[in-house]
Amino acid sequence: MKFRFKFQKLLDIEKFKEEEISKELKTAQKKLHEEKKMELLLKSLLETRQIEMTEMLQTFADASTFVLFESYFASLNRDIIVQQSKIKKISEEIDHVRQKLLHVFKKRKLLEKLRERHKKEFDDQEKRLEIKKLDEIATSRFYHKHIREKDVLE
Repeated sequence: MKFRFKFQKLLDIEKFKEEEISKELKTAQKKLHEEKKMELLLKSLLETRQIEMTEMLQTFADASTFVLFESYFASLNRDIIVQQSKIKKISEEIDHVRQKLLHVFKKRKLLEKLRERHKKEFDDQEKRLEIKKLDEIATSRFYHKHIREKDVLE
């Protein structure tokens, strides 16, 4: 008789869920990486423009240029703050997905342990049945051999 785990479908579903959530986690991590790159770009742009403004203001001090740079810096700072909030939101999403993955992983491991236990019980039962059959065969042979010897002696 072949071993059949009665919760195999459930185990397969959990494996599938784990794969899907892993893909979701990788996608979220990639998105986080991209958003962090964008934040670094914005910060480096801000820093570069601030250096440029300092150099320009040292050559000639035009108030309209200064006001223009200040509004540009304020816009860049707002963009950086928005980017940081995006990063925070994605990080929270990643934490949530990790928790889901951990839950599914634990459930899958539990089912695999149950499967192993059922397999071991099945193998033990098969072994007991095989030993029982071999004992019956040996007993039967001994009985028939003993009867033949009685017939020969009589």
